[in-house]
Amino acid sequence: MLTNFHGLRFLILLIATLCLTSVLSNMNTYNFTKICIDTRSSHGNFTKSQKSWLQSSVAIGSLAASIPYTFAFQKFSHKYSFLSAGAISCVSTALVPWMDSLGYGWFFTARIFQGVAFSATFPLIGSITARWASLREHGVFIAFLTGNTQLSNIFTMPVSGWLCTSSWGWPAVYYVHSVLGLLVFFFFALIYTDDPEHHFLVTKKEIAIIEADKEETVEVSLDVPYRSIFGSLTLWAVWIAAFGDLIAVQLVSMFNPQYMKDYLHYDVLSTGFLAALPIIVQFAVKLTAGVTSDVIKCVSETAKVRIYNSIALAASALFFIALAFIPQRQHLLAIIFLVIAESLLGFNTAGFNKCATLHSRQYGHFVMTQIMNIWAVTILVEPFIVNNIVKENTYEDWRNCFLVHAALLLVVNVVFCVFADATPASWTAVRETTRC
Repeated sequence: MLTNFHGLRFLILLIATLCLTSVLSNMNTYNFTKICIDTRSSHGNFTKSQKSWLQSSVAIGSLAASIPYTFAFQKFSHKYSFLSAGAISCVSTALVPWMDSLGYGWFFTARIFQGVAFSATFPLIGSITARWASLREHGVFIAFLTGNTQLSNIFTMPVSGWLCTSSWGWPAVYYVHSVLGLLVFFFFALIYTDDPEHHFLVTKKEIAIIEADKEETVEVSLDVPYRSIFGSLTLWAVWIAAFGDLIAVQLVSMFNPQYMKDYLHYDVLSTGFLAALPIIVQFAVKLTAGVTSDVIKCVSETAKVRIYNSIALAASALFFIALAFIPQRQHLLAIIFLVIAESLLGFNTAGFNKCATLHSRQYGHFVMTQIMNIWAVTILVEPFIVNNIVKENTYEDWRNCFLVHAALLLVVNVVFCVFADATPASWTAVRETTRC
């Protein structure tokens, strides 16, 4: 019986992960349809600069909506704040084919609204982890919730490849994503509540599991300690590491299809499946990292986040360096190294991401919002970085591209390892009675 079910938090985790995946999948649709459209469509005739702005436009919407959604998550229900983002994402995605027929400006506007919805994703990740996960489950929750990065591409790339080559053509990519998004958000609306104790299906036993080892005697202020957060060297190290990691993530998300099709010369359908391959492995790595980081007890949490972050960023950088020097004709070897380099990034779930939630605790939603803002910035700048390096899809172009990203990963990892601290910050234990 449901009244005896003690794992509702994992059902919440699953549904929330699917919703987060839907929002990011909707954003990623253009990253694939740009390689399968023809001149009969408006965006088949866009210039290279216009295509770069179309990829970056979602970042404009995300950054513009960051403050409103930060305010919404502080003052209103997290559930309904996120549902509003889901509605915006699904509607704007469904309108893209029509907007395309109206011209570049309309298409650009639709993409901006796809980005607006993204602003609500990381606040929800921080909120769910803080409220629904026990301290021993932070790694698992972060692994799944941030796994929307991989899941969105695992779904979008092969499905888009198949739809693009079908009789329905590229518009079906947007319609399918929109309908599926509405479906998962419907289930989210049915099952989710902001707090476990307010859910009619949550048992006392599950509440006890969730609250185990948390500071029961501390009555924290609801006001976000902005000065303390922005004065934390640990959190600045987290955000710097996030920037380097997410730049590499955007390389994967935005340009894997281009690398497969225009450099390795695979057809559109094969590109869809091959581009998803390293991301599938990355998701498996992410889950493994999340579980093992919770299970391992022989080292401190701070040591663990440093180790996992170094595997994610430094080890990945070494394989990007190796990939940079693989000749174009060696397709199989290039794909193997690409899979390894991109898969290792999955260890970030137990690196800077876990460090952020463990250090900021109940303010995790605000700290994760800043990672979302950083993600938006990387979406904005990455198309211009890559397109200024990769101009003719030559061996030299891609070599330089991989080397630049590898160097950035190495530098930001050093910064993180120096300042990382996975223990709760002092300002997470401020008593209500001490407020002025």
